[in-house]
Amino acid sequence: MKAATAKRTARRGASKKRALVRGEPVVRGVLAATLEELASAGYRALRIEDVATRAGVNKTTVYRRWPTKEDLVRAALLSITDEKIVPPNTGSLREDLIALGRAIVEIQRSPEGQSLFHVFLSEGPDSELMAIARSLRETQEHGLRAIIESAVARGELAPSADPMLPCELLAAYLKNRLFAHRAGVDDAQLARVVDVILFGALQPEGRAEAGGRGAAEGAHAAEGAHAAAR
Repeated sequence: MKAATAKRTARRGASKKRALVRGEPVVRGVLAATLEELASAGYRALRIEDVATRAGVNKTTVYRRWPTKEDLVRAALLSITDEKIVPPNTGSLREDLIALGRAIVEIQRSPEGQSLFHVFLSEGPDSELMAIARSLRETQEHGLRAIIESAVARGELAPSADPMLPCELLAAYLKNRLFAHRAGVDDAQLARVVDVILFGALQPEGRAEAGGRGAAEGAHAAEGAHAAAR
């Protein structure tokens, strides 16, 4: 009798375990565990077995969906940006860039963003992890190009051989501000930076539309920087 009861209990336990390893909650759990393991162990020392243990699933569950460590880490990193960086479509390039900037700040200020930044530094620029990050940037660029293409179609932005430059300048400024200088970025500062970036990129008629007071602030800032350089 006791043996039969034990078998039924074991079957129920196995059934519950099977339920836990299916569906979107498990995917989110494994990707979150991957980010945590990456932050604590680094890319080179990361093992799928350790990720599975942290996520509370069998390692075969992880291998079935992500056959290699590279696949798993790429999916984990993408899960951060996919949720928080959705290409905006406000009808204005200036407002699109401000919205994009807010999303970047949110990611870089998050515990995951802070931890991963230090991991990237320790791994070095030529590491496999950096190669994964570069491939993700190429994937994200397709979505961000929509911002630029819409601005060109509206006549706000002049066609360029380097269309992603406004987005890249914004991202570089925010990275430097948040990590190198350990300084905050509020909405007013974000708007000023976007105005300075756009002052040299907008069509003449687009400058008047984009700006009013905001574009004037950007113009004064750009002129001041030019005067200081002289």
